[in-house]
Amino acid sequence: MRNQELIEREDRAWLAFVDAFSQVPDSRREDEGVVPGWSVKDLVWHCGYWVGYVADLVERAARGEGPAPDQDWDAVNDLVIEEGRGLTWDEIIVRSEANRARFREALPGVEAPSGDLLEDIAGETYDHYDEHAAEIRAFAAV
Repeated sequence: MRNQELIEREDRAWLAFVDAFSQVPDSRREDEGVVPGWSVKDLVWHCGYWVGYVADLVERAARGEGPAPDQDWDAVNDLVIEEGRGLTWDEIIVRSEANRARFREALPGVEAPSGDLLEDIAGETYDHYDEHAAEIRAFAAV
């Protein structure tokens, strides 16, 4: 897939994600239950963090480095949520947008990502946003 297509898909999915979480009143952003134990605020930071992770992967690929080492992803997610709970809503939005910008700026360094890198990009950006946007919409409807 060409870089411009990836950027456009990421952007469309992010805008749909923003639309979904914008439907949740400010007073409910920190209410758990969107997914077990997580709030809208948690999910927004979760997605914002992981697009930053993908930016790291793209930057590594642009430098000719291999993939990042495997980690205990559940433990990473726990740390991400813990970190996010110490941030304000505005800090989460600013950091998420900064991570998105970093991803978009790094992408031209890798011509037509494929294989595992493309899978990581999709899984941690547009597919990820779509998954959590649907959960947030269901939560907002209750």
